[in-house]
Amino acid sequence: MYRSTLFFILFFLPFLVKSQENLPKLFIKCDRCDQTYLRKEINYVDHVRDQALANIQLFIYRNRNANNGNRYSLDFIGNENFKEKNISLNLDTNPKMTRDEIRNELKKKIELGLVYFLIETEISKKINITYDSSFLSDEIESSSDRWKNWVFQSSGDAYFENETSRKKSNINLQFDADKVTDKIKLQFDLDFERANNRYENDDDIFISKRNRKSFSMKSVWSLNQKWSAGFSAGASSDTYQNIDFRYHILPAIEYSFFPYNEFVRREMVINYRIGYGYRNYIERTIYDKLKEDVYVHFLNFETRFRQPWGEINTNLSGKSFLQDPDKYSIRLDSWFSIRVFEGLSVRLGGELEFIRDQLSLPMRNASIEDLLLQQKEIATDFYTEFRIGLSYTFGSAFNNYLNSRL
Repeated sequence: MYRSTLFFILFFLPFLVKSQENLPKLFIKCDRCDQTYLRKEINYVDHVRDQALANIQLFIYRNRNANNGNRYSLDFIGNENFKEKNISLNLDTNPKMTRDEIRNELKKKIELGLVYFLIETEISKKINITYDSSFLSDEIESSSDRWKNWVFQSSGDAYFENETSRKKSNINLQFDADKVTDKIKLQFDLDFERANNRYENDDDIFISKRNRKSFSMKSVWSLNQKWSAGFSAGASSDTYQNIDFRYHILPAIEYSFFPYNEFVRREMVINYRIGYGYRNYIERTIYDKLKEDVYVHFLNFETRFRQPWGEINTNLSGKSFLQDPDKYSIRLDSWFSIRVFEGLSVRLGGELEFIRDQLSLPMRNASIEDLLLQQKEIATDFYTEFRIGLSYTFGSAFNNYLNSRL
């Protein structure tokens, strides 16, 4: 009896394993998706932990769309028996949608893309196509938009914390109005923030107050597939930066090395801004000024690549004042995540900034409260930051099972 059972296991085990291997193997790369939900609902494929183990790779990128929602770009890449089969789909969401509605719509869009691959497998015999006939009776909105592509959004949040020796409060209010089309982009932003902190230590009391109010606008025109022009303007006050009131206007021009419609996967742009601004300070500055006119220009180079092998983001920017070129700043910010080989990923990032343009620093020396509570901008010549991460995953290729117990 024991030998018969052992023979049965040894004889049929390869066929049982092969039946699992015959299922399409799907790898999903999406940093802001509910992967648990997707694995549970899309249960007719094998979900694998690494893209090298998959014959269907799915990369999902998220970017802000015209109505203040998000556009999910889905890139399906076939390997092995699906080699040369690639397809791209888009899903647009809006701010009115709940998280459950978004993940359900994303699931349906993924399934629609999978049909392109599954139609050539045995699973196709199990596929049924359904159509919601109620769609025909629904009132379909006319192509004429009574809002003319304008989207308005208001938001606010408040935070309060109270203990024996400290109290914290933060209030933030925002209002945005945007219009985005292929030809033009208009953005108007209104922000208000107030933060109050109180600390007590024996007989000492430390109080920190930061207030910021700002209005900004931007207008951009599409000239062609690689050139854009526009301007930005704004007005603000900020106690942290010793600004009682300031305003600016900056015309700008931008060139893209790749067509703009490819920005989801690759982007390399250079832009230049030049303009005028006025500043009125709360306290007299280290340059003995309570107000001044400033003429400034900016040069910015930015590149971003999102590919199956990883993602790279780099930004190099420079700024200087025309009336005094010795007042300038240069900033390099770079981050990348690279898949070295199966299971091994490396993440590196850093920022380096040379700072010579702190015109608004108060003349008086910073107090201990200013330093500890960060309620005032402090003089500095540089800023550095470095981040590194490493992850290695090994073991079973499959990632199908879900268990929420305990």
